Amino acid sequence: MVRTTHASTQRRGAASTHAAFIGVDVGGTHTDVQVQLGERTARGKALTTYHDFSVGVLEAVAVAAEALQWPRDELLGKCQLIVNATTVVTNAITQLKGAKVGVLVTAGFRDEFRFAGCSRIAVFDDQLQVNVPDLIARSDILEIDERCDYAGKVLIPLDASQVEAAARRLVEEARVESIAICFLSSYANPANETLAEQTIRRMYPHLFVTASHQVSALLGENRRWTTAMLNCFVHKQAHTFLESLDQNLSAAGLGGALTFFQGLGGGISKQRAMQFPLALLGAGPAGGAVGANELAKRMGATNVLLGDMGGTSFDTGIIVNNHINVATSVDIGLLQTSLSLVDVVSVGAGGGSIAWVSERGVPQVGPQSAGSTPGPAAYGRGGKLPTVTDAMVAMGFIDPANYLGGRVRLDKDLAERAVKDGFADLTGWNLDTAATAIHDLVVTNMAHAVREVSVNKGHDPRDFLFLAYGGTLPMFAVQIARLLGITRVVVPRDSPVFCAWGLLMSDYMLRSDQTVNWNLHKTDEVERVNDAADRLIRAATHAMKDEGFDDSEISISRTGYMQYAGQVHALPIDLPYGTMDSEVIPALTTRFTDAYEQTYGTGTAWTDMPLRMTSYSVTVRGKMPTPPISPLPANPRMPDAMLKCMREVLLPDLRERRLIPIYDDSKFSVGSQIFGPAIVEATDTTIYVPSNVRATRDPFTNIVLEDEMGN
Repeated sequence: MVRTTHASTQRRGAASTHAAFIGVDVGGTHTDVQVQLGERTARGKALTTYHDFSVGVLEAVAVAAEALQWPRDELLGKCQLIVNATTVVTNAITQLKGAKVGVLVTAGFRDEFRFAGCSRIAVFDDQLQVNVPDLIARSDILEIDERCDYAGKVLIPLDASQVEAAARRLVEEARVESIAICFLSSYANPANETLAEQTIRRMYPHLFVTASHQVSALLGENRRWTTAMLNCFVHKQAHTFLESLDQNLSAAGLGGALTFFQGLGGGISKQRAMQFPLALLGAGPAGGAVGANELAKRMGATNVLLGDMGGTSFDTGIIVNNHINVATSVDIGLLQTSLSLVDVVSVGAGGGSIAWVSERGVPQVGPQSAGSTPGPAAYGRGGKLPTVTDAMVAMGFIDPANYLGGRVRLDKDLAERAVKDGFADLTGWNLDTAATAIHDLVVTNMAHAVREVSVNKGHDPRDFLFLAYGGTLPMFAVQIARLLGITRVVVPRDSPVFCAWGLLMSDYMLRSDQTVNWNLHKTDEVERVNDAADRLIRAATHAMKDEGFDDSEISISRTGYMQYAGQVHALPIDLPYGTMDSEVIPALTTRFTDAYEQTYGTGTAWTDMPLRMTSYSVTVRGKMPTPPISPLPANPRMPDAMLKCMREVLLPDLRERRLIPIYDDSKFSVGSQIFGPAIVEATDTTIYVPSNVRATRDPFTNIVLEDEMGN
């Protein structure tokens, strides 16, 4: 197994020329790797291997090692830390393939999982109103006679013998693989859940058990219980992934620590990930947001729109004043949870997204994806359905001989046949029109997603820097920007593995929330809130020290979620450091009023209504050194010195095929400049420079695309 030296110790000295640091993002189609070796960087990309994810990880590490001219195992031996983000949890929930879960629930609440908070979607078509998926057989939900009131007072003590009988029935008769303990009001008093958990663990020491108060201490049994149930549901696949990756990296010679990234935007140890595997949900997009924010700071930008298009999906989000927003009580499809994740919107618009025609004859792209297996038709692995990648191959954007540096050779004939048979023939279009339509549809889908996180939240996208990354997005970035009126797009250095790079910019992070229900007009309740805050801070700080961080490396932020009395939704408000007293209430009121009117508009505040703080949140970070990003001096080359070849490409903005220059990304030096239409080609990405666009390599080796049509 990998040595269990604390991660904080492993990360110290990150800028050393003798130590390597590796970010790994296991995506739905590709596995991305970013290696930092002192000032040197290298990236690797391989197809995701679903039968054993570690195979794709090691292949991508080997690609990066070759770029550094190091043997793979020697590089792993020099590695102090690998930070991993994975889609294994997302896949388990999306595919509804997880462990068999049993539930112990407070008597009278057996059907809560089916009621699911009366979940409905905001559409008028009743045919689209469907029930939440039944992830648990009703016969595997057993009632327990226990009860606490809203304040945590025990009304009915737990009978341990009843728990023993229920656990025995679930494990030995129903053959469940995990048990979720879901008792009413456990957020206020977890005593009954704790006793039930101890009873089950004494009987079955190796059984995976989750008590709902461990994953959430917030009011609302549906979200808390669903989170506990999902944590049990995904544990089997997650544990297999965690153990397999750990063992196979160790066998390959990894000399340092292996840690895992949360959708919350920070790292955790393998041991903590084993206890709360659901925390790994959404890790890749969160890593991209962290990386985007760090890069923006170095570029002097405070407001950022981010976009990440890979093989399966397009993820987008917004960063205001260098603050990454964390969404609370996140819904996963129709499943309502109490999870807190980096606020990223994901749509099914990736290179593997399938183009199809609806029963009404309407052309569509996504959300279905071909993934990496069988993948787009061009992969030659049995895929027959047309995808975005197939369309871009047919249009001439992607060089079939250069995909993943030539390690995967694409078949243009198969791509064209898929587009023709599966899309063009169904619409009555020729091949070029059909391929262009697929391009336009996926661009429109992505532009709508960017508009959702910006315009729909009161922000003008023209005021933001648009960071476009992922292996596929640079082909579409300017077209998306044009639909939104954005004239400047930045494609970051190592954009094909940018989320993996973002993992290396992260800190360790733990977050705890507690329902407090404080009416700010009742000043005598402030001590109760302080007591809750102290408990959260002590527990989180102790946990961070267990990870090897000392006081100088730990930072604590406090957030109160506030609303006017009678409202459903609350807004996050930064809270002052230390103990609060009644004198802080006017400042909190002013801060909330400002945030409310910034969110909902000037004059919308209900200044005469009582204020409530619904919950108190503590986020504890363990500071980690980050790899250096040093600006480089200008060394411009003339376009002819960067020219790779000329190629005929179907240009979507001009609706015609043209012979355009293809430039070599490795020769595109700092200060170099080209004008479109052109393509900048790397081994693992294609950057399209449309007509009337200037592309420049900046001192941070990003490619800046400036659209002169918008000026």
